[in-house]
Amino acid sequence: MKKLERSLGLGAVVSISISAMIGSGIFVLPGIAATTTGPSVWLAYLLAAFAVLPAALSKSELATAMPTSGGTYVYLERTFGPIMGTISGLGLWISLLLKSSFALVGFGAYLKILAPQLDLVTTSLIILFFIILLNILGVGKVSGLLMFVVGLCITLLSGISAASVFSFDLQLMKPFFPNGHDGLAAATALVFVSYAGVTKVAAIAEEIKSPEKNLPRGILISLVIATLIYSGVTFLLFGNLPIEEVKGNLSPIYSFAQHLNIPFLAPITAVVAIITMSSMANSGILASSRFPFAMARDKLLPSFLGSLNRKFLTPIWSIIISGLIVATVLLTMDVGKIAKFASVFMIIIYMAENIAVVVLRESRIQWYNPEYKSPLYPYVQIFGILINVGLLVGMGATLVAKAVLSISIPGLIIFVLYSRRKTERKGVVGIRGKRNDLVEQEQVVQLRSKLEDIDLSVDANVVIALFGEERSPEMLIEMGVTLAQHGNCEVAHITEVPEQTDLDDMMDEPAVLRSLRRRVVAMAVEKKETITFDPVVTHDLTKTVYHISQRLHCQWLLIEWRGKTSGGFTIHNPMGWLKGHLQCNLGIFRDAGVRYIRKIMCYLKGNENDELILSTADHLAEVNRADVVIIRVVSKQGISAKLDAQAKEQLEKSQQDRVEEVENEVRELAKTCVARTSFQVIESNNPVETILNQTVEYDLFLFGASRFGIMSSLFGSDDDKLLAKAACSVISIQKAPNFQEEEDERIKNYFR
Repeated sequence: MKKLERSLGLGAVVSISISAMIGSGIFVLPGIAATTTGPSVWLAYLLAAFAVLPAALSKSELATAMPTSGGTYVYLERTFGPIMGTISGLGLWISLLLKSSFALVGFGAYLKILAPQLDLVTTSLIILFFIILLNILGVGKVSGLLMFVVGLCITLLSGISAASVFSFDLQLMKPFFPNGHDGLAAATALVFVSYAGVTKVAAIAEEIKSPEKNLPRGILISLVIATLIYSGVTFLLFGNLPIEEVKGNLSPIYSFAQHLNIPFLAPITAVVAIITMSSMANSGILASSRFPFAMARDKLLPSFLGSLNRKFLTPIWSIIISGLIVATVLLTMDVGKIAKFASVFMIIIYMAENIAVVVLRESRIQWYNPEYKSPLYPYVQIFGILINVGLLVGMGATLVAKAVLSISIPGLIIFVLYSRRKTERKGVVGIRGKRNDLVEQEQVVQLRSKLEDIDLSVDANVVIALFGEERSPEMLIEMGVTLAQHGNCEVAHITEVPEQTDLDDMMDEPAVLRSLRRRVVAMAVEKKETITFDPVVTHDLTKTVYHISQRLHCQWLLIEWRGKTSGGFTIHNPMGWLKGHLQCNLGIFRDAGVRYIRKIMCYLKGNENDELILSTADHLAEVNRADVVIIRVVSKQGISAKLDAQAKEQLEKSQQDRVEEVENEVRELAKTCVARTSFQVIESNNPVETILNQTVEYDLFLFGASRFGIMSSLFGSDDDKLLAKAACSVISIQKAPNFQEEEDERIKNYFR
């Protein structure tokens, strides 16, 4: 498959990003925002920029992880699934159309200055007709002209600003907050739409040189430049014109230029504004028409929207419908409502982008490997989500509810009646979430992965699942061979790819896998063991691991995982679902680099896992000629100083009896071992720290896995700490559940 040439440098990224922002946001919006917050409009632009910053950083990360994705729609669809993809795609489509409508209103307002006899709406509809025609004919992308227009616009605004410094009057800024802080908050949310284009350049990340550097730098530089233009120009505007001349004015920059009394400056301003906003409206129609086109290709909308006209090679129906929506908006909504609705949609989309980064990082999806990572994660994303919520609150519940319902209800209807039957994708949330589709024992589930190489007719004693991040695959395989006890050993290297990737395109075996295959074959020959190696490509890692273990009827599934790492927070533990549903023993291994096992620590908790853990430790010790030390921890009883001597003596006697009881239990267990075995019973109220301190004396540490609860899933469990912080290599063992015993117990309880 051919790739786009990376030819865009930092300067091009900045130019493209600024060109997507500067337009109606400065030529029209200050007059509308002035009715809400008065002369403090410049501060509203500044605050809106801070609100956009987290989403800009998040989208930079998403774009470098999915450089060919095509924009926010696919980021959200891959993360949250087709339902969210349908709703967000419609939201993005409508928001861009609203912005185009807003630009056309501004176009009409400035054109009316030069030709007062023209009607604003009629003029806007006429230019809309020509824009639709241009897009159908396929001449919508005029990038060179667009850059010239942007340069002309910035030059004009800079000239007006410089000339106005000498006539600035600070008294015109009073009162600064005529509607209080609530008015400022509402204006901040209103002008948010001005920054809607700051991250559009992320959609062409595949064409940018060194995107991990140039993309975030370009977005941040363009955001700073746009903020300086918006805040600087409006600051000088309200310092030169009385608030009464700006409020409700749809051509405030023309009035600003007229106030300066410079020959020909005001007419030139009107002409530049007309060119700028017609260009913006054209690019908005062009970009927005691609959303239904992409959604139709993903089978979320009817297929005719995803077809190209044979003559012009453009998505003609998508362009026509986009144009009709813009015409409807122009005929039915006033300019203030258009700006507010566009801002609501963009705030929600930016909030969703911040959430998507958190979900993708915390789910630890294998294919998510961005070249650029947002700094100060997750605090930047949390700040962005909270400030977006605050902006929505400032806009009013009624407006937000209307905007959300106008998109979510049609989106849900389209998904239920059409999209749901056309796609089987789940998104990362669906894949990493509750998996009812895997629990049904009698249900035949089609495995969406390339498993042709695996001989599913031959059972394996041990399945070793490799995910590509193992410290030493050979060490994990060696552990698996030992647990197989001369039985068959299946090594499955599993690569997870996005659901949109066709698995048939992943047939070529990378050099890394060819090298690993060679080493596995050499190990099988040297050890004279049956070890098979098979690469597997899948859309659903959890489902694939589950089905391989089921269909090979293995006794053990062995995986390497390093536990919860420091930083961030864990929403989903990738081992949690497997622990609760596998029908084989699960061994989670963390390699600490130990190559010679001479001393094994076996931590027993006095539960149903103890027998399996001890027998596993004994077998590993026998193969490696190692010693086994059994560790049990007994909680200390607190003895208050207020108790009398007799009570203290009774508590001490009780504690001693408990320790002796545990020692007897462990002594009997030690007698079942073949390897040389000893034991220790330690009194402690902090078993995790006690055990971690003990691990420095050993080469391998075995313990029984615990069930995950809500709090442990969020903040990490004791198992995570033992896996991540032990000084030696670790194996966490989860015993295969006995489903028949559980069913018998359930029936017994039912008839009680």
